[in-house]
Amino acid sequence: MKLYLALVAVAIGVYASAVNGTNSTTPAGVLDNINNIINNWLNLGTNFLVNLEHTLKYYIVKISEVVAIIMAMVGAFLYFTRLSRYTGRGLLIGAVLLYLFAEVLKSI
Repeated sequence: MKLYLALVAVAIGVYASAVNGTNSTTPAGVLDNINNIINNWLNLGTNFLVNLEHTLKYYIVKISEVVAIIMAMVGAFLYFTRLSRYTGRGLLIGAVLLYLFAEVLKSI
């Protein structure tokens, strides 16, 4: 049974190489196959990293915008109610800088 399966596998391989017009058992064919496998893995890794970069950038921008708005509201409340002018002013300046950072990151 095992011999029969091995013969079928060899026959399928010979048929596939005959249909493609190449013999993948030659040293050049084997090296081309290995090179294609490596290139496919590298392309998968590159695509994953590019998608990860876009996803992280999107979420960093969105989170920065929300945090900047919350900081500005709390800072304005503290500053204009005179509960803590220095803390309020610091929060307002930080909110402006964080929002500018988000806008710059969005344009990259």
